Amino acid sequence: MNRAAVAIFLVVLCSGCPKRIEFGPEGELTDADTVYQRVVKNQENVVTLEGDAKLRAELPDQSGTLSMFIAVTRPAMLHLETFDFFNRPLASLVSDGQRFGLYQADTNTWYQGPASPANVSRFLPVMLPGEELVPIMLGQVPLIPPERMTLELDRKKGVYVLTLHRGQATQVLDVHTKYLRIMKSQVRGIPGYDLGFEDFLEQGGLIFPGRVSLEAKQAKTKLQVRYQQIKLNARPDLTLYELVPPEGARVVEVDEAGRELPAGAPASGSSAPLAPGS
Repeated sequence: MNRAAVAIFLVVLCSGCPKRIEFGPEGELTDADTVYQRVVKNQENVVTLEGDAKLRAELPDQSGTLSMFIAVTRPAMLHLETFDFFNRPLASLVSDGQRFGLYQADTNTWYQGPASPANVSRFLPVMLPGEELVPIMLGQVPLIPPERMTLELDRKKGVYVLTLHRGQATQVLDVHTKYLRIMKSQVRGIPGYDLGFEDFLEQGGLIFPGRVSLEAKQAKTKLQVRYQQIKLNARPDLTLYELVPPEGARVVEVDEAGRELPAGAPASGSSAPLAPGS
C-alpha cells in the first residue's frame, strides 16, 4: 500500500472513531434529573458582567459587526453601547428593569418609557424582555418547566443530550460533559429562538462562554456576541443603569408598544415577548 493510500485509509478510519469524552469529577452521569439540577445550579453562578464585546447581526436586509460595551446585572439591569469602525458612539440602551432609555446619536434623540420587549428591540432586533435578555447575555438559557425529561450521551458529538418535555413543547439541550453547561438549546412546539454557547473560558473559578449566539428563524435574524475583555461577578456600578438623557438631546416618551406619546400623555399598550425556541 503506497503512502497516499495509507493516508486516505487513516483519515477514513479516524473519522469513524468515537470522540474522546472528558467527564467532570462525578464521572459519566446517567440520570436526567441529576444533569438538569447541575445545569440549573451552574447557570445561576454568574450575576453580573461588564466589559467589551463584538456584536454580529445578520438581518433579512443587512448584516454587520459592531464594537460594544456591555454591563448587565440580574435580574434585568442593562447598559449597552455600540460604536462604529472609528469607535464613534452609535447608540446606547439603559434599563433599570422597569424603564428604559435609548439614545440614538445620529438624531440626538433619547427615547424613554417602559422596559418592554418592543422598546428593548429598538436596540437589538429581537423581541425579548430585559429579564430574559440579561440571563442570555450571562450565558444562561431560559428553560421550559419540564413535566418529564430524558438523557442520552451523544458519543459522536461528545455531549449529553438532555430533552425537556412539557405538553407539545420540547427543549433539546446539548450539555458539556465536563462543565455541565448548556452549549446549545433548541425548542420545538412553541415559537421563539435557538441559543448557542461556545469558547468556554475560566475566570475566578467560573466557567463562562466566550461566545453567545441567538437565532430567531421566524424573523430570519441571527445575533452573536463575542466577549473580549470582561469582568464577572464584580460589584455593579449602579450609575451605569441611571436613566439620564444626554444634555441637549430631544426626549421622546413611548408606550409599551414603542409608540411615541404626546408630551404629558400616560404610557399604555402591551407587547408579548418571544418564547425560547425557533
